[in-house]
Order: sequence, then C-alpha cells, then structure tokens
Amino acid sequence: MSNKKIKFKNLTKTQKLKLKEIYLSKEISWNEKEQELGRYTGVDPRTARKWCEKLGYTKPSEPKSPQYEEAKKRKVNNKKRKLVTWCQSNTDINDIMLSNMEVYAKKIGAEILIIPGKYSHNMFEIKEEGHTWHSRTIKYLNANRHDICKTLTYCGDVKILPTGKYPLSGMAGLSGMNSAIYGSPKIHLESHPVLQGDDAKVLVTTGSLSKPNYSDSKSGQHGQHYHQYGFVVVEIQDEEIFHMRQVEVCKDGSFDDLFYHTENGKVTKNKEIEGIVLGDLHYATVDHVALQTTFKLMNKLKPKHVILEDLLDGRSINPHNLDDPFYQAKLEFQGNNDLGEEIEEMIEGLKDFEKYENVVVVKSNHDIFLERFLTRDWRRLPTMKNSLTYMELSAKILRCHKEGTKFKGVVPMIVKENYPEFHTLGYDEPYYIKHFAVFNHGEKGSNGSRGGGAKNWSKFASGTDGHRERGVITAHTHTPSRYGNSICVGHLLMDQPYTAGSPSSWMQSNCIVHKSGKAQQIHIINSKYYTTFK
Repeated sequence: MSNKKIKFKNLTKTQKLKLKEIYLSKEISWNEKEQELGRYTGVDPRTARKWCEKLGYTKPSEPKSPQYEEAKKRKVNNKKRKLVTWCQSNTDINDIMLSNMEVYAKKIGAEILIIPGKYSHNMFEIKEEGHTWHSRTIKYLNANRHDICKTLTYCGDVKILPTGKYPLSGMAGLSGMNSAIYGSPKIHLESHPVLQGDDAKVLVTTGSLSKPNYSDSKSGQHGQHYHQYGFVVVEIQDEEIFHMRQVEVCKDGSFDDLFYHTENGKVTKNKEIEGIVLGDLHYATVDHVALQTTFKLMNKLKPKHVILEDLLDGRSINPHNLDDPFYQAKLEFQGNNDLGEEIEEMIEGLKDFEKYENVVVVKSNHDIFLERFLTRDWRRLPTMKNSLTYMELSAKILRCHKEGTKFKGVVPMIVKENYPEFHTLGYDEPYYIKHFAVFNHGEKGSNGSRGGGAKNWSKFASGTDGHRERGVITAHTHTPSRYGNSICVGHLLMDQPYTAGSPSSWMQSNCIVHKSGKAQQIHIINSKYYTTFK
C-alpha cells in the first residue's frame, strides 16, 4: 500500500500490474475493489477505478463452453425420483461418491442431475474451450430450469459463487411460490413463510460432487472450510406433493439416506441409527398423526438416542394469556384450562417412548411456563381449578430445595418421577449424539440474548475441513433450517391459534443422525415422510 499519492502519468510497470490484479480479482466485490485501489494509489477510489478503465483493464470475455451450452438444452425425464448434486468446472470429483450415487440411483429408480458450477481463481486460466467439467459428469450435467413437479423447481440455470457464505441469501422470490433446488458446495436449507392454504416453500442447496478447489484468499479459505459433499433426493408423490431430503456424503464417498447405506458400490439396509431429534411436541396440541408417523420411522431405524423438546404446551397457564379474561373464558368453555389434566396428558404420552433407549428431555421454554406460573400469587389465579396443582408442585419444589436436590425444572422433575430411566437435562448440561450438540433448545442465544434458528447457531458449529468437527441441532422456532453443521428441527403440532392470519414457515420436521455422524432432516408432508421404495 502506498503512503503517498501516485500520479497516473508516473505509474510504473509494477504498479500497473498491481492495479490490474486488484481490478480483475474475482474474490472481492466491486466496492472492496474500489477501496483497495484507493488505498494502493492514495487517490479517491473512483479515480483509481477510472485509471484502470483508462488503462484498458476490462474483464476478459468468457469463451463459450460446448459442454455448458449442451447442458443448457437438457430436459429431465419422467422418473419419480431424482438425485441432484453440483459440480465445479475444471475440478476433480469424488469418483467413489459418483459411483455410489449411480448404484443408489439404479436401486431406487432415480435420475441423476448435476448442476454445473463455475468458479475460477483467475479468468486467464480458462482455456479456449471455456469451462470444462469432469468427463464422468458430462451425461448428467443439466444447466436448465425445470419444474420437477407443480410445486418444486430445479434451478440448474442459477450460478451461485461457491465461496458465498449464505448461498440461499436473496433467493426467496426467484422460484415464485415453488420450493427450489440450487447448486452449491454447501448444504443449506431454509423454510420460507407462505400464505394460509399455500404449499410449504423450502429452498435447499445440494452439496458438492467436486473436491475442494479454492483460492488462498479469505473467501476462498472460508469456502474450503465449509465445503460439503452431498446431494438432494427428490421423490415425487403426485403432481403437487414431493418429499425432499439432503444427503451429506462422507469423504470416502459413502452415504446414508433414510433406510439405506451405500458404500463401495453396494446398497445395504440401515438396521439402526445413532439418534433422532424430534420436532417440538407440545403435548396438549400435538398432532397425533404426525407423531405416529414419527414412531413408524423410529421403529424402522431404532435410534440409540431420542431427544424430546417442549413436552408441555402450557396452554392452560400460558403467561402470555393468563391476564386476558376473554381468553381465559374461552379456555374455560372449551375445558382446556386444567393444568393437572395437561400434565397427565404429557405423562401418558411419554409412555410411547419407554421402549427406546437413552430418551433425553431438553430443558425448553414452554416447559418453563410452569416455573413462571408458580411464581404468581395463587389467590389471584384466573380459576381455582389449578390451585391444588399449584400447591402440590410448589411443595415439591420447596422440598427439593430443602433436601438440597439439584432442581432442573418442574417438567424435568415430573418426568423423572414417572420415568426414572429417562435423562432430563438442566441448562448447561451437555449431551451429544456423535459430534452434534443436542442439549440447547434454541430459545437462548449468546450472553442471554434471544435465540433463533440454525443461522443463529451456526457460529457454534464447525465446518468439515478440520480436526474437531462439531454440529449443533436445536428446535424452538418450529421452522426447519440448516446451515452446514447447524440444524434446526420443526414441530409435530396441529395448527396453533396464535399463528392465524400470518404467513407461516412452520413445518412438521425431525432430524436423524446416522452411524456415520451425518445428519438428515426428515420432513412430514401430509402425514408421510417418503414415498414407498420398492
């Protein structure tokens, strides 16, 4: 960087080359380029940019690629299943991964689609024939846009820079009302709000077939660190209903998708998985059909760890409505204001989990409604119906404190009384499934701030390019999301009155963790999570 102003007429050959390097860089934005040019020359950034234009530094025109031009003409076939991944130009691929994808595609009768990606450290390195892709990928490349069904769009024509931190940023409107698949070497997922009556709208990225190939810049090294092998499985149920799962692939090319494990060219059945994190339960308002669908999944995959969150709905004592006389009257007329009955419903529902090992109850914000309720003056409760339950629970808390027993919360205390073999977590009590931290519900953020979905928690999850890989699986938002190794599950509820009239991104969704340590979100659409494999 220069300490004094450089005059245009005095530019040396070395300085001109440096200006050219900055001006033609693909690693930084135009705003950053201008600032860097200004710092180097000591003149106004816009003036420095005009110098570059005057020197004739323009981006070299990209030669047309016959492979890409052919890929732009391709259509999709009528197979009900698709495996979709992304491949970078002028880059080696994970050969074993592609071989395993081909075997799996044959097993389930799927079409393979590869979105061709473009990224070059230096435009001058592109040969006369333009961008080229690995020879094994050519027959699968598809750079067109297709509606795979009425509600899902394959966006092979959209090129997302592989170094982009959030590849789905700003993409919500690009597919209209449809869900969409975009090519990227990161595995991200976002559920977007839709109007009442509309189909759910989910945007996903694919993960990569290509091996990491990035520059040594800050953005390049960020891309390297968060590079993930993967693909998307799509199953078309009918014209409007589809099921979509992201598959993260191990470095050795093996992968798991629901009931199947594919490795070394062979497809075998998964007899068990490492664990499952269920969407929020809220027992008083749980959707029993969605819950039974989840049990069917669990009975087939036999998870070693089962994580439960927001067991209690707390509608009978919800602090947000406790002082609203009309809402309380409504609960009274409907018979929904009995706390004792709500607790019994939760206890009864938990019986279904007794047959599973390592059932873990995470301390959650709706469960804490009970603690908040018990700090009120019982003489001023909206109804005396809950006064006896109030007294009994209060006595248990006082007895717990008197005896010096660690108090984790009212719900953990009730669960432990009825199911002593269950694990009940208090705050700051770590619990992991493989490398995934599953002990944070998600309502609390850094330093006591409000929490959020997977994006908020991604700072605590590492990439895959490191010795200490860690993931985070949270809940709370009722909106499934994923940013690499940070994952948020949805819910297992019926429609809630407090969401009426507002667009919603909520979805019924769980997350499973395979023996390999790779996680997979499983969404329940119309009471199903997949179409039946033959």
